[in-house]
Amino acid sequence: MKLLTIALFCLFTLAYGQSHDLLLGQPTYGDVVIYKYNEYKYGFPLIVRTSYIEYPEYGTTNFAYIKAIYVKDNDKDGSGGYPMIAAGGVGQRFVKIKLKSQRSYGFNFTITIYGRY
Repeated sequence: MKLLTIALFCLFTLAYGQSHDLLLGQPTYGDVVIYKYNEYKYGFPLIVRTSYIEYPEYGTTNFAYIKAIYVKDNDKDGSGGYPMIAAGGVGQRFVKIKLKSQRSYGFNFTITIYGRY
């Protein structure tokens, strides 16, 4: 009976504890947060929502090298979207992140970029 309870708990945790986080790189001593942004979009029936986040923003320059990128899915029930790197990334001075929702759902992400000057 105890084994069945543990198995059901593990199954429940896997089914309802899915988030779609993206973790690239590792911030170390001396790295600072160079960009932090919260992106949220509502869901509409039968529609897939997308959004592109670019760092640095258009018209600005960046002198820091990116050391780590954390894209945290704030929807912990598995209904959030999917983050992916479209261009640039760790070791570069720029990054373009694509956020895509599941059909009929929205998304809520917190993007944090660490870098070193």
